[in-house]
Amino acid sequence: MKKFSRRSFIPIVGALLVAPSMLSFSSKPSTPPPPNKLKPKALKKGDTIGICASAGAIHDVNDITTFIQVLKEHGFEVKEGVNARTKFGYFSAEDQLRAAEFMEMICDTSIKAIFFTRGGWGCARILPLLDFDLIQKNPKIIMGFSDISSLLNAITFKTGLITFHGPNGNATWNEFSWKSIDEVLSNAVPFFYNTPISNAMDTPPTTIVSGKAEGELFGGNLSVMTGLLGSEYLPDWTGKILFFEEVLEEPYRIDRMLTQWKLNGVFDQVNGIVLGQFRKCLPEEPEWSFSLMEVLVQHFGNLKIPVYAGFLLGHVKNKHSIPIGANVVLDADDGTIQLLEPAVIA
Repeated sequence: MKKFSRRSFIPIVGALLVAPSMLSFSSKPSTPPPPNKLKPKALKKGDTIGICASAGAIHDVNDITTFIQVLKEHGFEVKEGVNARTKFGYFSAEDQLRAAEFMEMICDTSIKAIFFTRGGWGCARILPLLDFDLIQKNPKIIMGFSDISSLLNAITFKTGLITFHGPNGNATWNEFSWKSIDEVLSNAVPFFYNTPISNAMDTPPTTIVSGKAEGELFGGNLSVMTGLLGSEYLPDWTGKILFFEEVLEEPYRIDRMLTQWKLNGVFDQVNGIVLGQFRKCLPEEPEWSFSLMEVLVQHFGNLKIPVYAGFLLGHVKNKHSIPIGANVVLDADDGTIQLLEPAVIA
């Protein structure tokens, strides 16, 4: 097993933090040419999955025990990160320690996939501390959602490695979610995603703008992704298929964040937009508010690209796992996403 020393990594991080004069800054981050696409090996029974805590502290450590048991019952070995059960304010640990834990798992050749305990907040703070060259040299499955969105999109943009928007450890690992995980992480074949209609959906399936579009898939939690706008960790959006999901944000907050994307010109660059589940995004004072769907139609209804709302992504029990960086076709009339290439290699 290739060793990665926490003791050797943390001083390097500290040196970077205390020596700003060694760093150069520009008012507008330059955009290097995108790296070649990189795919991880397919996940198979018996593989070891690393459990990483790159963001918030887990509220109930019993959730970690349950998560490990679920993974083992499905035939996987588990390696628990050192920060999985620790707490530092609302983080699992200090920034340097969370970055070191993640890089340890990247460099550990016995670990074939990295899953995360939970989201919350914190991944954006460790992005400057990561070694993207090492990540590129050690490709493996990396899957999570919510705050993990920033980590996934940054890694895919910086390294070309396809990452996966799927359940965290404290999510619901039911039959629907496992089926989607097996399809995208274990089967090296392209396939269709569709959206079964359910009365329990906060965001019902809705074609906002009809049509089909092809492009590389990027996106994640709206609040998290909005926090990265203008940084060096998001791609050139030209020709991309952009997706969002959200939870517990009032419509006016959704409006404000979407306006920021609009003012950055992103909606004029992408080929299509997928809106997942916006769970419990209700106004506190309905009589003084637009509904969520009214806000979505205001922002997307007049676009000349396909826009579909209600896809099973986000903070819901039944969720698809989708590959960030893979080529897909969005059909906003049928409510489907067709994966045009395997997201993993056999």
